[in-house]
Amino acid sequence: MRLATRLDRYPGKMVSRLADRLIQRYAADADSVLDPFCGSGAILVAADRAGLPVSGVDVNPISELFCRVKIQGFDPARARVLGRAWVVAARRADVPLPVAWSEKNYWFTPRTLAKFERLRAASGILFDSAPECWPVLLSYVLSVRLCSRADQRSPKPFISRQARRVRAGRHFDPNGTMLGLLEELCTLYGGRREKTGSRFLRADVCDRRLGVGSLGRHSHVITSPPYVNAQDYFRNFKLELHLLEGVLPFKVSDLRERFVGRERGSLLEGVPPESIDRDLTLAPVLRRLKARKPRLCAVVHRYFHDMNNAFDAVKETLDDDACLVVVCGDNLIGGAKICTWDVLHAIIEQKGFELFDRFKDPIRDRLLAPKRLGHRGLIKEEVVSAYRLRRI
Repeated sequence: MRLATRLDRYPGKMVSRLADRLIQRYAADADSVLDPFCGSGAILVAADRAGLPVSGVDVNPISELFCRVKIQGFDPARARVLGRAWVVAARRADVPLPVAWSEKNYWFTPRTLAKFERLRAASGILFDSAPECWPVLLSYVLSVRLCSRADQRSPKPFISRQARRVRAGRHFDPNGTMLGLLEELCTLYGGRREKTGSRFLRADVCDRRLGVGSLGRHSHVITSPPYVNAQDYFRNFKLELHLLEGVLPFKVSDLRERFVGRERGSLLEGVPPESIDRDLTLAPVLRRLKARKPRLCAVVHRYFHDMNNAFDAVKETLDDDACLVVVCGDNLIGGAKICTWDVLHAIIEQKGFELFDRFKDPIRDRLLAPKRLGHRGLIKEEVVSAYRLRRI
């Protein structure tokens, strides 16, 4: 079972049929599987369903909610009781916990926002009830976009003419919406799971300080890296992250410049000149992009630098003769087609991995933004590349 696309808006997420295929094709005999960019958990679910120990890593707190709900299991009756208790406690809250975001009144009506802030104030009731707290928190997060002024058709929040016409001035009830979503989560994912050693770690896999002590050792890594700014992961989740900050222990200001493929911050800080030269050699189209749109070119350089660091960290976790499977497509950046998978292939081979299998998977049922402003959706397929770690 999987959450309906209208609710699981995770951008560029892997479809379950491909995740199952990758586990069956490459990891049927795995000792353990790692997905260092696990997103909403497709690989984790497929590996867990196959009875394999699996570890997921992602920097996004919302990824943590999806993954814990999908692989950890919970008692649906207790989750329902906890959800209702949270709503009752929120209604009785004397002092709301304000959302510390200057743009909140643009996205939410005052009455809607007041209910969210009361839920935030009462959130302490949740954390003695793990694992039942995770589906309740996920239902809270999923209610944010549904109760906002944003257009509901796209993963990326924006207020369109249609949204202004249909949603302007309407009050949305987070309490009732959240409880309705919780009921769906209980139906889809409720119940205890047989323990397979599955776990989730909220961390930045591009951080070189993250080693085997945190990630563990694995025989297989299967992952779909983030897209280069074709999907800006922070922007997609900015509403949810601002309303979740203070409920879970993170700060949006610390997180917004840690997403791979980001467009903000000092993009070339820490990127060595030799990495930039490598990118220009592997993707000559970047020279034209740099001349026309240097900021977008810096986004691409930052992306490949972060991915280089991520594959260094991944290599440290792998046993001898381990398997690395990477799923990646192309990107359209500032009108320039970047063969992202080809550059990542070169980076991976430089680290001692040897390609042994490759196939292409056509994109048919991914959640993509609606066609607008002339965007035709360049990414038509993804390339699946499987490597072995060569013995030195």
